[in-house]
Order: sequence, then C-alpha cells, then structure tokens
Amino acid sequence: MKITLRSFADFREIIGAREQELSLPEGETVGGFLKGLREVHPRLQGKLFDASGKIKPYILILKNGKNIESLQNLDTIIAADDVISVFPPVAGG
Repeated sequence: MKITLRSFADFREIIGAREQELSLPEGETVGGFLKGLREVHPRLQGKLFDASGKIKPYILILKNGKNIESLQNLDTIIAADDVISVFPPVAGG
C-alpha cells in the first residue's frame, strides 16, 4: 500500500525530502514504520528514539493530522493513502 511521509526541519534533512510516497505492507503500525525508517536512515535513531527505544516525548507524530497519542500510539495501524507527519521539537522565544 502507498502512504505519504511528511518530515520537517532536522528530519527532512536526514530523510532528504519534505514529502515522499512510500510503500508499506498491509497492517503496518506506526511503530513498525518508524523502526523501518530508522533502519534506512540510521541518523534518525538518536533524533526520534531514547536509549530504551521509545519515541522521545517531545517528538510529534501525526496520522492524517491526528496525534498518534490520541489514537493507539505506536500501535496505530496505517492504512493506504494515510499521511504520516513527523515533527521534531520546536524551540522559540
């Protein structure tokens, strides 16, 4: 199935594109997708995950505009044509 990955700031630089279409197996979860993404882009490991392998608390992951924390978190199932957005922490002043 095809999905769209949107990445921002540091993640866009690591992945090499702001938006890209990817193929995933049916029934893939957000957690499985992110694990595969970090295998392709090893620099994501330290940016996305803490030492125990959990997503860092200040990373925002959206599925079709909804925070995965309000869904099933990393167990959220991705469907065809979904848009997964990955935002790094934002600092401001």
